[in-house]
Amino acid sequence: MQRIFAMAALLLSGCSIQTLHIFESGLDDSTRADLVKALEERDIHYRFTELPVPQQYEDARLNIPPMTSGDKWHREIEYVVREIGFDSLTISEFNMQRHRYTPNNAGLYLVQNRAVQALPDLLFAHQCKDDSIQLQLKSSGHWQQVGTEYRGRWTYKSKYLTLTWREKPEQHPYQQVYSEREHIVQTLHGPKPAKTFTRQQLFDGPVPVFNCDLQVIFAE
Repeated sequence: MQRIFAMAALLLSGCSIQTLHIFESGLDDSTRADLVKALEERDIHYRFTELPVPQQYEDARLNIPPMTSGDKWHREIEYVVREIGFDSLTISEFNMQRHRYTPNNAGLYLVQNRAVQALPDLLFAHQCKDDSIQLQLKSSGHWQQVGTEYRGRWTYKSKYLTLTWREKPEQHPYQQVYSEREHIVQTLHGPKPAKTFTRQQLFDGPVPVFNCDLQVIFAE
């Protein structure tokens, strides 16, 4: 954890121009694209980070250096946040995870759906040609097929997990949708609770994990 704090401190204080550091959880591709467009239209310099949003945060929050409240730059950021669908923006000077901001820096924390935090961070291929496939779900809204270069973005809503992947940034994304089912499975150690994610699009796609169902079995 100390290593994460050190990385954050370096990231958040290393810019000489006004820079907005964006931490997000659960934004779908459409909302993220709208966010980028709105920031660029207002000439707001920004950087996305994959560091996690603190668990205590909900909705939208802007953390700023001391003695900078009311700045026009912050009002522009608030306008952007409202434009992409958030009802309000909480502004404060300090972060709950020791992300301290120096002048010309601020942190924007966006949580579209905190329910995603309830998902396991690692899922395993189930009823698949390659049962060694593992899927890592990061709290930032990114996924990666473990041990490969396949990675993309994920969202979770109403018991449906959606994975997207782009072969090239400018190309339309591939997508796979999984329906979630909670049930009990029999193991060598007796019955255990499990979650199975069944793929909805059955044609084979270019991403190996898209061609598998996924499952996690809880030991306790």
